[in-house]
Amino acid sequence: MTTRCDVSAVPPQGGYVAKRCPVRAQNDALLPGEAAPPDPFAERLIARGVAFQAEVVAEILRLHPEAVVVDEAAGATRAAQTEAALAHGASPIVSARLPEDAAGRRVGTPDLLVAAVGGGYRAIDVKWHQALELSEGRATEFEGLCAGLDALTLEAAAPDPELAAKRREDDVLQLAHYQRMLEAAGLAARRPRYGGILGIERRVVWYDLDRAAWRTPSSTGKTKLRTTMERYDFEFDFRLDILAVAARHRADPAVHPLVVPVRCTECPNCPWDAHCRSLLEAGAGDVSLLPRIGWTQWKVHRDHGVTDRAALAALDWRTARVVATGMDLAGLRAVAAGRPPDASLLDLAVAWRRGRDLERLQEMAIATVGDLLALDEATAGYSGSELASLPEQIDLARAALGDQPVYRRRGVPAAAVPRADIEVDVDMENSEVGVYLWGNLLTDRTHSGAPRSEYVPFVTWEQLTPDGEAANSLSFWRWLMAVRARAREQGLTFRAYCYNAGAENQYLRRLGLSAGLAGEIADFIASGEWVDLLRVWDAQLITGRGSGLKTVAPLVGFHWQVDAPGGADSMVRYDAAAVGDESARQWLLDYNRGDVQATLALREWMASARVPGVEKLGPPSSR
Repeated sequence: MTTRCDVSAVPPQGGYVAKRCPVRAQNDALLPGEAAPPDPFAERLIARGVAFQAEVVAEILRLHPEAVVVDEAAGATRAAQTEAALAHGASPIVSARLPEDAAGRRVGTPDLLVAAVGGGYRAIDVKWHQALELSEGRATEFEGLCAGLDALTLEAAAPDPELAAKRREDDVLQLAHYQRMLEAAGLAARRPRYGGILGIERRVVWYDLDRAAWRTPSSTGKTKLRTTMERYDFEFDFRLDILAVAARHRADPAVHPLVVPVRCTECPNCPWDAHCRSLLEAGAGDVSLLPRIGWTQWKVHRDHGVTDRAALAALDWRTARVVATGMDLAGLRAVAAGRPPDASLLDLAVAWRRGRDLERLQEMAIATVGDLLALDEATAGYSGSELASLPEQIDLARAALGDQPVYRRRGVPAAAVPRADIEVDVDMENSEVGVYLWGNLLTDRTHSGAPRSEYVPFVTWEQLTPDGEAANSLSFWRWLMAVRARAREQGLTFRAYCYNAGAENQYLRRLGLSAGLAGEIADFIASGEWVDLLRVWDAQLITGRGSGLKTVAPLVGFHWQVDAPGGADSMVRYDAAAVGDESARQWLLDYNRGDVQATLALREWMASARVPGVEKLGPPSSR
């Protein structure tokens, strides 16, 4: 059992701390340097969130004249106003300040509290983002259990068969925080334990907080599926421990802080990014700088004494391949110890009793006891760690430290990409509300000279509504299908390309649902005429730096014509474009044009570049 710190001196915390990076929580307490101010995108999110909440609250007050609004500027009396509303059984209650949970070190102000049938309350948070996505008939952890603004409550909610609740862990952790506060105050509704998210769809999406939905590490070294409440309890308690140790460190520098920097998805938007990055990039660079190495994998490496990319690159790939099968390599080596080196591994069948292990080793050209015992001991030590991706991680580390920007994956003789006579590169731009721009680069490769390319955008600058989005998207879809039809009529091949098509597919399916084209769009997405270039790239090439378009395109010599191209900057500029700023509109079109030109540039490069194989690198010490 993990020993908890004494957290009685830690100031009560809001729910945000449980969903933030633990290193950020520590840095916020220790202030190891100067934190970066909020960037324009962060400021925009805050402002849009506040404005959206005001709009939603106004609508709720219109629909529910019995609602009670707690004065957010009331200071100390805010809690008293909430207490009075709760005592009278008011519902809904807007901007409630829940009674402080002194024992649990919690404070919280849910956007809405709604009374449950049978007594007690449930919390709803208002969020300026989508809370629903198409279910596409698949099983989901959270069903689309929705209530309208005129009803709000869980009891009035009904499942939407076509939609599922979005898996946003930070949202549900916030709901779990309010749930614990309601329970501590004796105000929680009887089970089931649910919390609601009111997103831009203006529907309350209810989440089952006791549904096992999050796979996390366990004390056994394996993973376990946990509920939102379990996930929240661990994360919140862990942050309290971090803050308690940080306070001790401030009083006595000999006490080490509880956590060290690890690269994660929050880093680019964190005020401590520059501070942590300087630590992570020192020397050969922390292993978490490599793509797809999260905290769990980082912890496995750290437990094996591998703390930087050079140490990871020095592991033996051949041994890692055996480890990745999941067999007990350490146990098998112990059984083989002392036997003649030239003895066949198949002779161990009686002692080992897992013949399939021995057959797999034979398939890997590890046929004798000598072959087995010659495997690298340090790498073999990963046996039992369930790190099936260890061979790829070794290659990622070697590629990151290599002298070439891109390498071929093992077993890939040459980079290849499917081509066509008529090609269309597609990239969409969206805000939180929906898609406002479908950009296309139409390329005719049938001419004897250089291919001819034309940029064809479908854009609406009007205030985005579901109908406006659908009309613009339908225009794009009809154009794309017309290009395909003309190619077929002329006996030409056709393909459309996208880089990381997940978002485009989601919005195309949404169009299919609204326009009665679900089957047609599903068939196209599943066809060989719709190519996700990210998958093509990742299946053949490796960089050690990630595979995002903004990362790999510059590696092959492509550069955007706009300053600081990126999704966050495009969101900020869209706000200006939507109110008539012509320079912002032109920037967005130029930015989008760059995205589709970049995907074409990647294909052209893949078709002609001579890319070295990563297997030629070897460990750093051998170079």
